[in-house]
Amino acid sequence: MKTFIKSEIEAKKLGENIQIARKRRKMSLVELATKSSVSKTVLSRIEAGDVSVGFGKVFNVLDALGLLTGIADIVNPDLDRQQTIKEIKDLREGGNKSTPPKSKKNNFVRFIG
Repeated sequence: MKTFIKSEIEAKKLGENIQIARKRRKMSLVELATKSSVSKTVLSRIEAGDVSVGFGKVFNVLDALGLLTGIADIVNPDLDRQQTIKEIKDLREGGNKSTPPKSKKNNFVRFIG
């Protein structure tokens, strides 16, 4: 399985953060594994940053910790700072390459009823 260094680093950070959240809640591996419906082995792999664990299981763990809400905002297009900066730069340079030109055709459709 091909993995990327950045992915491995981020998975490790996520796993460490999950472990810290579990410990702050004073939960054992067994308690969190039971509450999230994953095995203790899988939970240990998540906390170790194993990128091969399915994200459904990671979501179960985050949900059991009360941390799942807002996870979709990671890729929310309205919060995509990198693309926003690029679009602003394009606009400042005099063009909006992301918006196609409007058609000059009349797109009015008449319905007879």
